[in-house]
Amino acid sequence: MRWVRRAGIASVLVFGWMFVIWQNRFHVTAPVVFVCLGYLAVVMTVVNLWRTGAMAVARDQYGEEAWARPLGARDALEKEKRTLVKAIKEAEFDHQTGKLSKADADAMIQTYRTRAIEIIKALEPYEQQSATTRAKIELEVKARLEVDGDAKSKKKAAG
Repeated sequence: MRWVRRAGIASVLVFGWMFVIWQNRFHVTAPVVFVCLGYLAVVMTVVNLWRTGAMAVARDQYGEEAWARPLGARDALEKEKRTLVKAIKEAEFDHQTGKLSKADADAMIQTYRTRAIEIIKALEPYEQQSATTRAKIELEVKARLEVDGDAKSKKKAAG
């Protein structure tokens, strides 16, 4: 897929350059070269803006979770939890490297952990709901397997 994008960008560049050169009756002069370089700059700016916009709206593009927008209360809580865990790890690392004093690091980590515990408690109903849904599905599968087993045993008894 990457090569398709690159081929598309290259074709847009070549087409634009050919248009500029054609408009100048195939006389390549310094102004033509500068116009072609300007066209290259414009195309690359558009490509970079397009990629940035795509990352902003795509959920997991290129593995960048920071760009993902939360969809609902549960996703917002999970994103905040991940952010807090990263902040705790970063504070611990900063303390180990000497950027933070022990007291500052402990205060930051305590604040982050308190908020993380609140978020984990807020996520519990969602986890229970998922577990309840899973249990319902397992019961449904078990019931269907029992019905299929009873149907097969009735066929064997009849046949």
